[in-house]
Amino acid sequence: MVASAVTAAPWLVVMSRHKHLVFAASASLLIVNYWLVVVRPRQCEPGELCHVDSPSMRLNRRLFVVSAVVFVFAIVLTYGSMLLLS
Repeated sequence: MVASAVTAAPWLVVMSRHKHLVFAASASLLIVNYWLVVVRPRQCEPGELCHVDSPSMRLNRRLFVVSAVVFVFAIVLTYGSMLLLS
């Protein structure tokens, strides 16, 4: 199964070798997204698109939470499996 995945997507090998950089880049993007979704909307006036109560910001906050949960799940699976297998 792993061989067929690597054959279909050879870039997976490169990504697995550099998983520390991938997780660091993902974490930095989540930090920027946190600022865009949580911190910045507090400074916007009511009626603006970036205001806390606008429908687009509510959707963005939900997507941010889903992204953060997927990120934590990926870290736990990746590094947890490394602990179990070593």
